[in-house]
Amino acid sequence: MALSQEKIIADCPFRQTLDVLEGKWKFAIIHSLLRHGTMRFKVLERDVAGITARMLIKELKLLEAHGIVSRQAYATVPPTVEYTLTECGQSLEPVIQAIQAWGVQNREVISQSKGSKAARKAPALAGKK
Repeated sequence: MALSQEKIIADCPFRQTLDVLEGKWKFAIIHSLLRHGTMRFKVLERDVAGITARMLIKELKLLEAHGIVSRQAYATVPPTVEYTLTECGQSLEPVIQAIQAWGVQNREVISQSKGSKAARKAPALAGKK
């Protein structure tokens, strides 16, 4: 009897990890917290370039739900909230370092790829004037 697709995915640590860390922002948030340690919300928002407050809140809630980030709220006016990586979140440091090393090693290829995307879009944009 064949296993269902859901069962295969549920039993696959790789797929489970992708489900937890999917999206554009989670690695950037984890990277910032690894570099700076405990961070207040606004400082984290400034450090993760391009993220909106709404998206940061959403991603932090998901990371907290998965035990990657812990949230500490203080009863101050205005409220102070700090985020820290849990032990589980800190265990992602070698993964983040490997991604960064890959980026450094392949910087030229990545830059060329971005350049070719821009070149492909430029003629299309020029025709819209």
